[in-house]
Amino acid sequence: MGNGAAVRETAVPSSVMQKAFDLLEVFRHGRVLTLSEVARRAGLPKSTAYRVLGMLVRVGAVEHEGTGYRIAFRMMAIGAASPEGAVRHVALPYLLDLHRAVGHTIHLCVLRGPEVVYVEKLYTPRARLFATEVGMTLPAHCTSVGKALLAYTDPELAGAPPTGRLRGLTARSVRDPVLLRRELRRVRQQGVATDVEEAAPGRSCVAMPIVLGGEAVAAVSIGFPTEHGSADVFVPPLRRTVSSIVRALPGVLT
Repeated sequence: MGNGAAVRETAVPSSVMQKAFDLLEVFRHGRVLTLSEVARRAGLPKSTAYRVLGMLVRVGAVEHEGTGYRIAFRMMAIGAASPEGAVRHVALPYLLDLHRAVGHTIHLCVLRGPEVVYVEKLYTPRARLFATEVGMTLPAHCTSVGKALLAYTDPELAGAPPTGRLRGLTARSVRDPVLLRRELRRVRQQGVATDVEEAAPGRSCVAMPIVLGGEAVAAVSIGFPTEHGSADVFVPPLRRTVSSIVRALPGVLT
């Protein structure tokens, strides 16, 4: 600084940062998207989407794929370093074993506010009735994984239900906060959560939380056609899987 010249950092306008994150969000399902699809999903003019995509390509966050765009490996590597990525990495071998044992759809989810985020999904072609995807979000109270997480995330939750009616996904979704509070108490006592056609017609799920230090860091579910009957038969293998994941996790998240 001998010449006394001031050094000025050029800040990226917050509006541009927001648009960049909005665009990254549309790639959460891992698909290749055209410029028109990106602009529509992000709610931006095509010219703005093109400009921001160009910036993201230059920094290595997004890359070209044919005539479209997709999330770059650099961003996927960053995501894998997150706590959710660490849980998925540890849990995946056990989830694969569970999938082979039961032959139905397996989900690994985490809680984000009032919603669950699907971190992993294992399924067979005959189980395509589950229209879930990795990166998808659903109202937590409408899913077994969500109820498993809600019951364990906050020990005081059972005594402080939300106010007002809850949004439902089907006619069987829980909409009454008092009924939800009652169900979360049961989930916390039994360690098992279920949903019978509460997220989608024709499908049911049973879930258990992955609890470390009294906090649920994720939840695992088995999804199956409702016509297959009770979820009770899936509880023992699900419990063994979750127990194995819990034993393997300490040290990974610290």
